[in-house]
Parts: sequence; structure tokens; C-alpha cells
Amino acid sequence: MTLAQFCLGGLVLVPLLAAALAVYPRLGRAVGLGVAVIVPVLLAPVLIDATRAPVELTLGGYDVPLGIALRADGLSVLFLLLTAVVGGLVTLAARKERGFWPLWLGCWAGLNAVFLAGDLFNTYVGLEVVGLTAVGLVALGGAEARVAALRYLFVAVVGSLLFLLSVGLLVAVTGTLDIRQVGERAAAHPEVLSVALILASVGLGMKLALAPMHGWLIPAHAAAPSPVSPLLSALVIKAAFFVLLRLWLWVATPELVAELAVVTWVLAGAGVLAIVVGSVMALRQTHMKPLVAYSTVAQVGYFFLFFPLIPDADAIPGALAGTLGLALGHGIAKAALFLAAGYLKELYGTDEIARLHGVGRDHPGLILAMGLAAVGLAGMPLSLSFSGKWLLSTAAVSNGHYWLLGVVVLATLLSAAYLLKMMGPLLIEEDTDGEVAQRTSLPAVALAPPLALGTVTLLAGFGGVWLTGLLEVGAPW
Repeated sequence: MTLAQFCLGGLVLVPLLAAALAVYPRLGRAVGLGVAVIVPVLLAPVLIDATRAPVELTLGGYDVPLGIALRADGLSVLFLLLTAVVGGLVTLAARKERGFWPLWLGCWAGLNAVFLAGDLFNTYVGLEVVGLTAVGLVALGGAEARVAALRYLFVAVVGSLLFLLSVGLLVAVTGTLDIRQVGERAAAHPEVLSVALILASVGLGMKLALAPMHGWLIPAHAAAPSPVSPLLSALVIKAAFFVLLRLWLWVATPELVAELAVVTWVLAGAGVLAIVVGSVMALRQTHMKPLVAYSTVAQVGYFFLFFPLIPDADAIPGALAGTLGLALGHGIAKAALFLAAGYLKELYGTDEIARLHGVGRDHPGLILAMGLAAVGLAGMPLSLSFSGKWLLSTAAVSNGHYWLLGVVVLATLLSAAYLLKMMGPLLIEEDTDGEVAQRTSLPAVALAPPLALGTVTLLAGFGGVWLTGLLEVGAPW
């Protein structure tokens, strides 16, 4: 067993054991901070080895398909890295919230399990762990949050049932749960595979809050505690997107995807709808957290512009790299924005934009973090999202998909508009009777997580060029 293989198991086991320890309230924060340090250390050897070849560990003493396989390829490593960075910094920012630590650490274990799962059953189990712990995290916000959590639970359960039905169909015709073997054997059953892909796409789309199935997301974000919103937007919904990519690229054959061209265009249409609806609704909001939540709906739409490009084999590497750049950039920037918005609400007792005129004067560090995050979300030059848009648009135009460039330009203008609506009043002082006084102070150390995330949003843009190479490790093309 190599060091990377040993660390592979630790990426799931460490946060899972920590979740059990965090049940004791006095240990919660200390255990959480410990995991935030240990997980990046465990991830480092995996990341180094996975840049050359996939890292695989088989558990249970049996080979695949009886044994449980953990696999880290280029796609897995990117999502593990996002979870380590965002999860670690949000852990640093979190306070002594009752019940938060065991739920969050359990969610972290579930996320890593999804990203490393080599078979469909453990993928399903990981998604369930992520979904149930996320519902619990939302419910920590109080009475209103519990109502939002129940709505979220209903959507999560329906989405899980559709995905489980999809898994059942695939297992019935292939006789295996291993993702690679399912991909090899399912080609002989194109009709069943088509139905399974459609069911999974709808179920996972519900978990992703893809329009028009996004109704649960806004109240969940608005009512959730401050450290929970960035986790939901940056990480939890990414698990469903990761699984969707696995199915469409690792299980479906290129010939089948070509036959399902109508489905890929429906997914892209839903993505465009999400961009328009999310952006327009964000422009109509008067409070920061709902505005940022609707921007998540819009940003999720970007992810689905990729699907009509899958039948074009030449477009896949660049388009996938661009889509992943957008997904990772969104995760980092959105975590920074939600943390900063949560801090402002804590400081002033409200997140109503009209009542927060000029607060940038008193909290320049906080506004700087929000500004960096806004630049990243809008996809301005130097940001990781800009690299993603460039790669996606280049791949699309090179293969004749000129429509995508127009959608990206429109989405960029809309995102700049609603982010400017939020940021402008914070920078401009205005004499109004509705201004609020600061109710509490913010420790200097609390600025570190959103500032660090905002900075990473920009610095990571320079690394966009290596996305394509890393995604080729373990890729089916």
C-alpha cells in the first residue's frame, strides 16, 4: 500500500470519526479545527500521485466488483481540493453553534465519499449522508429554518429515489455496481441506459436546484445559520453535479449521448432558464442573503451549458475544463460572499441592503473580501471563473456552438448588475432614517476566511491552464 492509497481511506475515515467525537459539545470546535488541518495533509500525497495516474484502494479483501473501491482521478481531486479549501476555512470561521459540528463533519465525510466512490451504491450512500446532514444543518437556524429544512428534505428524498431507481436499472442489466464496469457493459443496453440517465439527471437536478426545481434553495439559504449557507452553495450542491458528470462521461457511451442529443439540449435549456430566472430574481431582492442565494441558481445554470457539447469528442476536454473552472470558482467565491454577508447581518442585525449604506467605511476588510468574491462570481479577468468561461467558450466556438458565447456574455452582464446592486450601497454613505447601528464587534481573525477565499478566487485564475491536463488523468476519452 502506497502513502497515497493510505491517505485515500483517511479522507473519508477522519471526518467520519471526528463527527462521532463532535457529538460532545465541548470537543466540537477543537475536533473541527483538527480535521481542517489533517484533511489537507492527507490530500497532498493523493494530489501529487493523481497528477500522473489515478489512485485506487480496494477495501474488504475482495477485488472489484465485490470489494469497495475508492478511486481518485483528476475529476475527484479537483472536488476534494475544493472541499478541503472551502470546508477548512468555513470551519475556521464557524463559532460554537450547537449541533453544527457533528452534522458538518458528517457532511464532509459524505462529500469525500461521493468524490472517491468507485461504485454506484457507495455513491448513493454518500449522497444520502450529504443530503441528510445538510437538512440538519439548515434546521439549526430556528423555527423558520426548520420549515425550509422540511421542504429541502422532501426534495432531497424525491431526488434520491429517482437516482436510486436509475442505479437499480443499471445494476439489473449489467450485474455490477462498479462505475467502470457499468460503463463497459451498459453499452449493450442503450434503451435502459437512456432511461437511467434521464431519471438520474432529473433526480440530481433537483438536488442541484436546477431551474425550475430551485424553489427549496432560497428559503434554505435565507434561514440557515451563517456558516451553513456557504457550505450549501459551495459544496453540497457540487456533489450532485459531480455524480451527474460521472454518469454522462464515464457511464454513457459517446454513441448513446449522440442519440440523446435532445436530452442534452433540454438540460442546456434548463441551464439558460436558470441563468435568466436566477439573475432577474437576484436583481429584485432587497436583502443580501436571498440575493446571493438566487445568484447560486443562476450560476448553476452555467454548469449545464456543457451538455450539448458532449457529442463532439474534440470539444469535451476544453469544455469540461471550463465547466469545472466555473464550478470551482463559484464554490470559492460564493463561500466568501456568504460568510461576509453573514458577518454583516451579525454586526448590524439585518442584511437589508438599503439599511447598510456606507458600512464599508467601518469594515473595509469585509467589503474587500466581498469585492474580491464579486469579481470572481462575475467572471472578471484574472479570476478562476474567467478562465472557466474562456475555456468553455473557446471549446464551444471551435466546434460551432456560437450560441454558448452569447449566453455567457448575457450571464456575465446580468451577474455584474446584481452584484453591483448589492455592493454599491455598502460603499456609498447616505443620510437616511433607516440606517442601523452596529450591535456587536467582529474579531480580527474572523476576517481571515472570507479574505482568504476572495484572494484564492483571483489567484486560482492563473492555474486555469492546468485544469485540462489534470482532468485527462483517468478520463474515458
